[in-house]
Amino acid sequence: MVLLVAFVAAAVGLYLYLVAFPKLEGLTEKTIVLEIGELPVLDSAEVLVVRNETLYGAKAGGTVTYEQAEGTKVRKGVKLITVEPGGTVATDAAIDAVRERAGKAMKQTGTYRAKTTAVVSYYSDGCEKLVTAKNIASITRGGMEALPTEGVPLGRDAVDAGDPVYKLTDNNDWYMVYWTKVPSDMERYATGASVTVAIGDASVGAKVAGAVREGADLKVTLRSDMYYEALARVRRVAANIEFAKYNGLVADKACISQRDGADGVFVKQRGGSYKWVPVKILNNAGEKCTLATDKFLDGGGNEVKTVDNFDEVLANPTEAGYK
Repeated sequence: MVLLVAFVAAAVGLYLYLVAFPKLEGLTEKTIVLEIGELPVLDSAEVLVVRNETLYGAKAGGTVTYEQAEGTKVRKGVKLITVEPGGTVATDAAIDAVRERAGKAMKQTGTYRAKTTAVVSYYSDGCEKLVTAKNIASITRGGMEALPTEGVPLGRDAVDAGDPVYKLTDNNDWYMVYWTKVPSDMERYATGASVTVAIGDASVGAKVAGAVREGADLKVTLRSDMYYEALARVRRVAANIEFAKYNGLVADKACISQRDGADGVFVKQRGGSYKWVPVKILNNAGEKCTLATDKFLDGGGNEVKTVDNFDEVLANPTEAGYK
């Protein structure tokens, strides 16, 4: 009987040791090491490219010779194309759709010389005067998604009178519009804030021109004066918008727990136990955040000792049974 009691007591003790109190020996604990790093803040979205541009149509039909290459920045008065009488024009439904969409906004020309200093392009979606800097405020997300993704190539051997033949784009001032979920750190959308926009292989500098809440979404407008190769061709394109990088101790958001409304993490001590240490979150980016190092000032101006480089903290204190 004594042996049975001793066996049961030992079994209960082993259960408590292995199951009921696992956090005492770290059996279910996962940790990460905090290290100083750089954390970019990104928005990934489809952007609408808004340009100041004009589409031109041929005043008379004929065979076409292209005098300037696609994407060339030309001066006012430069000859862009030559149209000579003759030639057979093949039917092109895509170009016909561009002409119909542009309507009276397409200007007719017989000189085929640049009216202004601009970038010449032989692509068009017919939306040149439908999507402009002046009507950005009225552009809706649904309206953007209904637009073509890029322009139709206009280049061909011969054209009919009234066919679109080229457009001129002002690359000194153009815009990108996109929608994203309203973030917790609205400060980065302050007017004039600098961003870098990665579009395919291109990297374009821009500034925040405005940010307006639309329910749970934020409509962001960026302005740029930088040229990139596909500027005149694309209308909607996937992009990564990178805001200023933040330096600090990089941590997973899951590390953070709260006590009395304050943020903190559980730092592993020399003896293997954990101590809750208050932290200051500098910024959030996805599932990551950056934390202040060594010391920070709380809301009352008091200096608070916090985490440091190479501190080991619980990766998910809730799962490990810590509060």
